[in-house]
Parts: sequence; C-alpha cells; structure tokens
Amino acid sequence: MQAAAVPMPRSGRTQRLILGVCAIFLIAIQPGMTQQTSSTAEVLPDPAQKTLEKLGSVDPENLTPLLRETSSTKWLAERRVRAYGWVDGGFTYSSSGGGLLNVASEPNRFGNEFLLNGAWMIVERPVNTENWSWGFRSDFYGGSDAALLRPMNNFGPQGKHMGTDFRQLYISAHMPVLSAKGVDLQLGRQNMPLGYETLMAPYRPLYSQTYFWINFQVTATAAIATWHASNSLDVLAGAVSGYNTVFEMRGRAPDYITRVTYRPGDSPRTTFVGSVFTGPRPAPIAAGHTDSWQTVVDLEARHAWTPRLMQVIEVNSSWATQDQKNNDGTSATHGAFSMATYHANKQLDINARAEWFHDPHGVHTGTAGQYGESTLGLGIMPNKWITFRPEVRGDFAGQPSFGPANATVHTRNQFTAAGDLIFKFSALR
Repeated sequence: MQAAAVPMPRSGRTQRLILGVCAIFLIAIQPGMTQQTSSTAEVLPDPAQKTLEKLGSVDPENLTPLLRETSSTKWLAERRVRAYGWVDGGFTYSSSGGGLLNVASEPNRFGNEFLLNGAWMIVERPVNTENWSWGFRSDFYGGSDAALLRPMNNFGPQGKHMGTDFRQLYISAHMPVLSAKGVDLQLGRQNMPLGYETLMAPYRPLYSQTYFWINFQVTATAAIATWHASNSLDVLAGAVSGYNTVFEMRGRAPDYITRVTYRPGDSPRTTFVGSVFTGPRPAPIAAGHTDSWQTVVDLEARHAWTPRLMQVIEVNSSWATQDQKNNDGTSATHGAFSMATYHANKQLDINARAEWFHDPHGVHTGTAGQYGESTLGLGIMPNKWITFRPEVRGDFAGQPSFGPANATVHTRNQFTAAGDLIFKFSALR
C-alpha cells in the first residue's frame, strides 16, 4: 500500500520558534559535541563515539568477568561471545501523591514507592568490523520498566509493577562493502535509534527521563542497516513493523526510520545527529486519539567542552494526521532539552537537565498543554560495580496535570526526589 503524504504543521508561529531554537544551538555549539559514556547502548553501535575511559561510570561489559577462565569460557571468548548485565532498583518521593502518577518522571512512575526497575541479562556476539562477520544479541529483563514498555503478545506477569520481556533479540552482520568501514545490518527485535536517552540504566546519567523519551521510546521488530560512509559520516535506514512489536506487524504498513550521524572533520568531540521516524504506527498515542500517519523528527548536537564536561542539546517535533479529537486535523508536539554531565572525579558525576515540551492537543501526554522540567542529579560510583544516582526534579505545566492517576483533582507543579542503585556485573568477556 502506498503511504499517504504527511501534512506539514500549519502553525507558522510554532515553526518560527522551532527554527529559532535550532539556530541558537547550532551557533552555540561551535566547535562540536560527543555523547556521555556509551549511551549508544540504546541505539546501534557507533565505535567512533568515545569519551574518557578513566572518568564516569564503567559499562558492565567492560568489568572483570565473574567466571574464572576455563577451556569453555576461553572458547567462547575467542568467538567474541560475552555475557553481562545489572540489577537496578530505586525510590521516588512525589509531592503530588503516591501510587501510579498521571504525568510521571518515568520510568520511575510510582510515587512514594520502592521499585525493582529492571534485572537485565545480555548475551551477545558483536560483529568484527574488520571483515565479513556475523553476530547476535539477546537482552532479557524483568521489572517495572518491562511492565511500562511491554510489547504486543507479551509473556510473564501482567501487573503494572512487574513484567518480563526480551528487550532486544536480533542477528547482525558486518559487510566490508561500499566504503572502507563497510555496512552493518541488524535484523530482529531492537531498540529504535531515536533520541539521546536510553532505557538501560548504566548508560544514562539521570534516573528519570525526558518527556520526549516518555512519549516516543519504543522497541520494535525491524531490519536496519548502517553505512559507515567515512570516519565522519554514518547513514542509517530501516523498515520497522510498528512500535513495541515482537516479530509481528502493527498497523496497515511498515514504518520507516533514517538517521544521519556527522562528526565535522572526524572530530572526537563533536557530533550532529538527525533522525526521522515515519509511518502508520511508529509511536503510541493517547487513548481516544486517532492517527493515519505519524512523523517524528529529532535533531541533536553533542559536544565535549572539556575532557570533563559533556553536553547534549536536542530539538524534536512530531505530527499525527487525521486525529478525530482534533477535528481530523494534524496534532503536533514540539520539544527541546539540554543535558550536561561534569565528571568531577572517578567517583562522582554531576548531571543537570532542563526541558520544554508542548502537546497542544494532548495526542501523546493525554492532557493538552505545555510541560517543563528541571533535574539535578549525581552519579556516585564507590567502585566499578556500583552506581548510586540521587536526583531532585521539578515538573511544571500550564494546566493541572500532575498527581495520582486515579485522583479527581490535579496540580500544575510536581516535585520529586528520587534515587536508584545499580549493581553491574560481567559474567563472560
């Protein structure tokens, strides 16, 4: 079936605002950006993205393996098979009340409760990027994060506090064609390469996440190829079977994603990223709304100002056509945020984020209006295996939006104080 044309948003004022924000951050970030430690775990591998190895949290796959070397573990290591994971749990105090929150600092969306966010086990065989190669990856996890993001035809516990899922389950290949760095292919259930943030706790600086993540974070069955055109340019394209799918189709046709990553002059400090995700079902929408075609656009600029200070600025928009709650018009959202990480020393990171998100028709948040949040947090790493992330966050809205999901009266503001503890391990490297 041929895809229908996607109407552009009609608000000239909104367009000028978004273009103005883009212009400001493009001027501000000269000479360039890089992401914080290994947040690419949520997207496709990007070997050129490296930050200081001696500062910040240590990724679990880089820890000393728990298993002693035997003939079996040596045989697996020689074939690039590795296994690692983590356990993440935390508590969130909410000024607006307890229980499941209406508009929450997700994924920790239960106020005044302890949560097992996720217990993860990853087994993978990364591809060899030097020649023809194949690999695979399996990410199994359980906890409240899996309950939040459970896919169609899921299995295991069905409550709001606990779920299970194979977050990723795919095969991969590296083909030394088209350019010196070749092409990577991934086929199966995988994280969508959209946005800066990740569900995976060890690879993100803050416990809570942005409104963009809350409304557009998905995993799906997809076929995605990345062409490493040069040391400065990667081009990604893929076909997707719809949000939160496990080897099945959601909607009348596939969705399509493309992503361009550019590092000016092959700079290790500067990265620009542009993504477009479009189709009939790329992301969920709020109950009661309808859409014929959705398009999500995300622009990012990442920069290491110094070896200790990293920053990302992201601007995003989405459009859902033929929304019945909007008189069959196009319901759009627009947002922007900036996040910074300062590595004070090997045991301490200081993280800050500020965000604005506008959903004038409530197509994703469920309540029409404007939202904003400011978050300040720490990353405390007493050793390589443990990370503690306390944070304070203020959420603000132009309309009553916050409070328990079952409350009849909501508030315009919400304060949360939260923290989580991550125990990381490597079984085999």
